[in-house]
Amino acid sequence: MSRSKIKPYVVAAFALLRMLSSTAAASSMSEQRARSKVVAFLKGDPYGQTDAQVARAIKDARLRPQGPAKACTGLAAPAWEFHVVVTTADKDQFDHGVIDGYLALDARSGEFLCGNLPLLD
Repeated sequence: MSRSKIKPYVVAAFALLRMLSSTAAASSMSEQRARSKVVAFLKGDPYGQTDAQVARAIKDARLRPQGPAKACTGLAAPAWEFHVVVTTADKDQFDHGVIDGYLALDARSGEFLCGNLPLLD
């Protein structure tokens, strides 16, 4: 096949991929709603006793249409992934008293998918 015949297929493939990603994002819950679910999920020791304390521990939130990238691997479902950093009073626990990890929620339902944070029950 010549280059000129291949190019339309490549353009169509990229357009389809973009449309599917946009569809996944469009049917996802809002970042605000996902954040409130994470706050409720993490509330308690060591992440914070109040909504405000837990919210301050959330450093970043990203919608990942192809699945979580840092909280875990092997999941292809759209996810909200949150970076959480907490400094604890006990410097003998965790990494010199610092918890630094990720938590992922299903982007549509808000259910917990995975995480690499300690003490997730």
